[in-house]
Amino acid sequence: MKSNYRLFAYHNLIKECARGGGRRPPLLPPQFTEELEEKSFTNGKEDKPLVKELYEASFKEQFAEVTVLYYDWLLWGDAEAAQLAVIFANGFAPRLKMLHLDGNQIGDEGGKALAAAL
Repeated sequence: MKSNYRLFAYHNLIKECARGGGRRPPLLPPQFTEELEEKSFTNGKEDKPLVKELYEASFKEQFAEVTVLYYDWLLWGDAEAAQLAVIFANGFAPRLKMLHLDGNQIGDEGGKALAAAL
């Protein structure tokens, strides 16, 4: 009985996290920079150049080393799959061995974009 409750709670947690769009696919550094330009910092400092630099360095470092990516149950569709495909098509994640996309709503177009990029 307890294991059924845990499974139910786990699936409800996943649904709650994905509700309303949930987690977006990673942004390439130029895309991140575009979105960053629309933001403001409450401390009055202009930290955008530093934030941009840190994001780009972190993005490149993490994707250079990653071998497995888990993007399960995020309710992603073709648009999110296409965004992810852009990352792979640009040579990021060269060591990727496994990509988990279980429980998403990716259709033929998203699948084609990922297949072409990988």
